[in-house]
Amino acid sequence: MKFSQILTVVLVACVLASAMPASAATMNYKLGVQSGTTSDVYAAESLANAEVSGFDTIDLAIEALKQGDVDFVLGDLPTLKFYQADSDGLSIAGSFSEEDFGIGVAPGESDLLAAINVALGEIVDSGEYDTIFAASFGDEIVVLTDDTDTNTATAYPAEPTGRLADVLADEELVFGTDPYYPPFESYDADNNVVGFDADVAAAIGAKIGAAYNITNFTVTMHEKTWDELLAFGYDDYHATLS
Repeated sequence: MKFSQILTVVLVACVLASAMPASAATMNYKLGVQSGTTSDVYAAESLANAEVSGFDTIDLAIEALKQGDVDFVLGDLPTLKFYQADSDGLSIAGSFSEEDFGIGVAPGESDLLAAINVALGEIVDSGEYDTIFAASFGDEIVVLTDDTDTNTATAYPAEPTGRLADVLADEELVFGTDPYYPPFESYDADNNVVGFDADVAAAIGAKIGAAYNITNFTVTMHEKTWDELLAFGYDDYHATLS
């Protein structure tokens, strides 16, 4: 899988706790994570003394914490702060690692990757990215890493090929996402995917549609599990944003 190169958002992996368990002092504790996420991978590789329990969604991990089935939940800081604000007695207990955040496309899809990178660059340069970020994360600091290089596209492909050609023919860009991780992505009351990822996706779609003079260009957030996303199938979606 290739990732968008124009920017990455630095996320801090943190732990959420209802109270500091006595077991934490001896480094023997129960840790909840969302299965298949980078938090799950980090816990398996770096937290040898933790008894790790994986959950299908982050809210199930949070519920296990509230019920006392785990001592901590490991996840991204914005998501844990979202649940902290919505629950009494939960607090951020510590931080671990920084992570990069990008958009994935299938290997060989250089034109689609180029279009996404150019659109992202336009969103950042116009200030639209800052507005989207503030809407989801409030006063959190926007941390962007410019990892462009000589291979990063600066113009939309003039003669699109591959999945980008399909996207333009269908007038629709479909992102695969696991919509159970607020404030990045979640369902609203009308069953629409909303949040930071959905807003970024919509902004990317608007830029691509305008670049190719497509008036009714649409963006769809298609629900996938983390296992499906990590299989990198791209069978019924064009890019990963989750």
